[in-house]
Amino acid sequence: MFESVTAFIQKKIRPLQDEVDDAHIMHLATAVLLLEVSRADFDISEEELQAIVCALADRFQFTEQEVQNLIDLARSEQENHVSIYPFVKIINDGCTMEEKKNLLLDLWKTAYADHRLDKYEEYQIRKIADLLYLPHSAFIQTKLDVLEGRG
Repeated sequence: MFESVTAFIQKKIRPLQDEVDDAHIMHLATAVLLLEVSRADFDISEEELQAIVCALADRFQFTEQEVQNLIDLARSEQENHVSIYPFVKIINDGCTMEEKKNLLLDLWKTAYADHRLDKYEEYQIRKIADLLYLPHSAFIQTKLDVLEGRG
């Protein structure tokens, strides 16, 4: 699986680079998790997609084209894999607790981008938060931050 992710990145994200570094794999894992939340309710709204674009552009200082390439690659990866666990492992292995909390905040922003929270979106965020070893207090606090406009 890991070789598959690396091969995709080498072909599509940074074709001019000789090596794929851990940051590029982290970018892909982040994009996959954001897309996973947006499709949890079986409807990826335009607002949710825009929230994902903004999150990726802000977090990684990507251009619009780089973000679009990353989203296309993440969608392709989602179709080829039935589990989010490899992507969660990448995040767990490479992120600090604070970075994981920031990702959780972006997951909530994505879920609320269409001004409604579906129970499946909330479930998916809860599952991801648990897999990232984030405490329940972080799950609740980031949700409240988004709801109150602090996120």
